[in-house]
Amino acid sequence: MKKNVIQNKQKSTILTLLVTVLLFSISVIPLMFYTFFYHTAISNFLISQSYWIYIVFILFFYFIYHGIYNYKIKFDNSSLLIQSRRSISSWFGSKVYNLEISNDMLIGFSFSRNFLSINDKLLIQMRSSSGRKSAVIIPLTLLDRKRKIRLIKILNNIIENN
Repeated sequence: MKKNVIQNKQKSTILTLLVTVLLFSISVIPLMFYTFFYHTAISNFLISQSYWIYIVFILFFYFIYHGIYNYKIKFDNSSLLIQSRRSISSWFGSKVYNLEISNDMLIGFSFSRNFLSINDKLLIQMRSSSGRKSAVIIPLTLLDRKRKIRLIKILNNIIENN
């Protein structure tokens, strides 16, 4: 098997920047109009349409709760490396998922997706050298259908070769 790498660094960076700009423009710019241009028509419109504050808080807490993950999955001849971490909140000490196992330790995998989330969850089932079974759930953001099919084929190939 040749060395394969599946990652979403560019997509997750663009999505993080887009969310940041969107939340900034929805929250800070109207507050600036309210503070500095209090008697203008735009400020009066923003005051009358105050539901945008609730939308901003809902979006903000949605992305804080679910997160946007950078992932990198590297397949080699003898090992499998999966790294997944949150793009912004990883700076503040959120969990970093690092899993490196040999190909013969992999015994199963499955994908699950929550209806309201942009994240897929990859469940990796493995067996240690002592025979103990364990599983790890790794979140993956923006896993499109083509990459998911490619990942399934590679993982199935690893399991069949064991």
